Amino acid sequence: MGTSCAGPKMPRCDYAAPQFDPSALAAAKGFDSLPQYSAQAVDLAEASGAVYCSWDSSAIWVIEDGGSGPNLFLVNVNTGRIKARLQIAAGWANVDWEDLTHWTDTLGQRWLGIAEIGDNNAVRSSGSIYGLPEPVLNDTSGVTQTWSPAQTRVWNFVYEDGPRDAESLFTDPVDGRMYLVTKRDARNRVYVLPAQPSWALDTARAVADLPIFMSTAADRSVQPSGQAPLVVRSYGRLYYWAAEAHEAACMVLQRTPLELPYPDQEAQGEIFAWLRDGSYVLLSERLGNAAPLVQRFGCRP
Repeated sequence: MGTSCAGPKMPRCDYAAPQFDPSALAAAKGFDSLPQYSAQAVDLAEASGAVYCSWDSSAIWVIEDGGSGPNLFLVNVNTGRIKARLQIAAGWANVDWEDLTHWTDTLGQRWLGIAEIGDNNAVRSSGSIYGLPEPVLNDTSGVTQTWSPAQTRVWNFVYEDGPRDAESLFTDPVDGRMYLVTKRDARNRVYVLPAQPSWALDTARAVADLPIFMSTAADRSVQPSGQAPLVVRSYGRLYYWAAEAHEAACMVLQRTPLELPYPDQEAQGEIFAWLRDGSYVLLSERLGNAAPLVQRFGCRP
């Protein structure tokens, strides 16, 4: 699930500027129109990114943003209970963590990537992606644990055309490259990073701009059907590109997307994550008295 490798030849990615009306997209078929809600609210104030857990089909990994600490949470999507709280002991500060991504390397090791990419005023000189092997836990009692990754990878990067605010990151299963989607540009711009970090600053190269505004999350994952759809979400819509697992993301994004079911019942929706069975989940930040529930939309045959 969600495999990627860094060895194959990188597909050419010409710059694309697709045109479509975000308010008039066709609906994607095969998904529940209404979600199942978690039994209780998730005890997180600023949930900002998530991906599925490879060894627990009922759970997602979640991060918080904006100075909440270098923490990784394992959340049960059915109950809303936090099964694990990991303080990552790798020397990484959480200035503005905004999304999670996932990939599997050529040795079969599953990785998580934490996106240090938030920049509301577009003034930060660089961003970072922090990579660590996916934790496998014996203790899921919910107690706080210190987690020291056995190895790490860090992409320190600059955008080729100046600072940007971004909250969305996904990894392409075709070649392992990472894609970032900006938030506040009138047409949200898509950038690509190499599959392996360099010893110096990497450059995020622009490959597309989309007629989408205020993107807050993205995910691409190989599903049981063999398909590898891509989703970019905003506060009010879920943009869905159907795709084969061999199709590079930069080519997929040149097509017109469909729209996934979204009831717009979130206070401030920051999370989209595919689950291993092809369903997907949403999770909001806490806003005022609105308690964030996990929303799960089933995938129908």
